[in-house]
Amino acid sequence: MMTNTRPGAVDWTGDNPFVYLKTDPAGDWSALALYFRIAMSPHGAGQAMLVLEAPYQAEQAQARRLMLTDNPAMARYLLDGFVKHFALFRPCTALLNGMRIVGQAQFSCQDEGSQRHSQRATQAQEGLSLEMHWEELQTPFMAVVPADKTQTGVHEMFSVFRPAASGWIAVNGQRLPGATVERDFFGRRAASAALAFSETWVRAGDGQA
Repeated sequence: MMTNTRPGAVDWTGDNPFVYLKTDPAGDWSALALYFRIAMSPHGAGQAMLVLEAPYQAEQAQARRLMLTDNPAMARYLLDGFVKHFALFRPCTALLNGMRIVGQAQFSCQDEGSQRHSQRATQAQEGLSLEMHWEELQTPFMAVVPADKTQTGVHEMFSVFRPAASGWIAVNGQRLPGATVERDFFGRRAASAALAFSETWVRAGDGQA
């Protein structure tokens, strides 16, 4: 029987869905949101949800920007080592450096068959909540991205993506303005919201992290 393994260290594996919104389809992104459900990382397992409203307008102090998690060390590791390298988040480095990470969050999901999916994070002590919603889920596909094409430039990335026709974000029960837009996505056209399952980042090299 033939077997094959990938060289390099697995830095993390889990799920990493996203929703990106614009209030003006021709303008900048008005809100960016990521959800992580991590099965394995150097800081253990856990969940985290990040929302950045007005990500490219740091002067908007009233914008809602928050990260809820049940593992703050893992959340900071993901922010510093990965999110800051993602193309849409690179201009937000200063915001991410000062990002408020709130621990002791609780997470729940709702999956309505093949049509809708939602993730919710709540932090009862401070009365905080974040939500991400995906609607009209589409056919999933597998992506394999070599290290020279990934956002970090030093990891191979493997993931199963399931695009949605649309998505939205809410903070403390209030839906953020904006809508998803169609864009190029791994050689096809898809809205700027997708589920991402079994996402795995493997550091190229000799297996040392």
